[in-house]
Amino acid sequence: LNDTQRLQAWQKAHMGKANIIIGTRLAVFCPLPRLGLIILDEEHDLSFKQQDTFRYHARDVAMYRAFKEKCPIVLGSATPSLESLYLVQQNKLQHLQLNQRAGVANPPTFQIIDLKLEQKQKGLALPLIRRIRTELEQNKQVLVFINRRGYAPVFMCTECAWQADCPHCDTHLTLHYQPYTVLQCHHCGFNQPVPEICPACQKDALKPIGQGTARIEESLTALFPDYPILRVDRDTTSKIDGWEKVYSRAQQEGAAIFLGTQMLAKGHHFPFVSLVTILDIDAGLLSADFRAPERTAQLIMQVAGRAGRAKTSGHVL
Repeated sequence: LNDTQRLQAWQKAHMGKANIIIGTRLAVFCPLPRLGLIILDEEHDLSFKQQDTFRYHARDVAMYRAFKEKCPIVLGSATPSLESLYLVQQNKLQHLQLNQRAGVANPPTFQIIDLKLEQKQKGLALPLIRRIRTELEQNKQVLVFINRRGYAPVFMCTECAWQADCPHCDTHLTLHYQPYTVLQCHHCGFNQPVPEICPACQKDALKPIGQGTARIEESLTALFPDYPILRVDRDTTSKIDGWEKVYSRAQQEGAAIFLGTQMLAKGHHFPFVSLVTILDIDAGLLSADFRAPERTAQLIMQVAGRAGRAKTSGHVL
């Protein structure tokens, strides 16, 4: 919405003309004279927390507002936050459970691939490649998830172990090749040209280490040249109609590979996806965030929820 449309929606809410308000975290402050119900979908999501300028957590504000207005509040999530589960233990929230999936869908099955034991081709485990090929040959769709955009998360010198780090943040710079070659910080937006020789030892031994969505796309294109591969991350969906093209393709039958970051895991309905593959998931456990195990568990369940949502049975690797 532009500023004028947002103001008009705000005024309609304030005057009681709007019966339903749909919005992002800011909507929790909307003035409503006859507030009767507050619903937070995916209440565990980090996006409810604003961490700059005016800082607040929309879930906490919503719960306090419901308490003051004496109206019910529904916190919906397949992977509730630990705070919400604790409030259930304290009998401050009532726990309502959905024990079956919508329609005829069944929960997916899970299998772990130990990368220490498996051979790899183009950075992917051979059992994973074989299973993806089987699904595609049966005209089914596959979702490949990796929680890193860009080409490689680390750019380093193999001679002296120098790494490209952000001068403003305590993090590595990510290598991007599109739309142009650059080292970029995903936290503060800082970017710099890619050096041709190592700034520390002056040797030509710089290499990208690790994998992001762009590098995985390169591997999948080489392994499965006959099938469409649709990448979904902030770099691709910022283009006009980028996300719409992906979503419309997901609603059509026929073999395809969907590759992306958390944008793919946010409650979307992909009816023909039979296989979900989560790459390098234990990297999430290495985060400095004390919530890393909680976030990783939530991410696994949210991504797994894209598999087998219609008549097709789902499987997660």
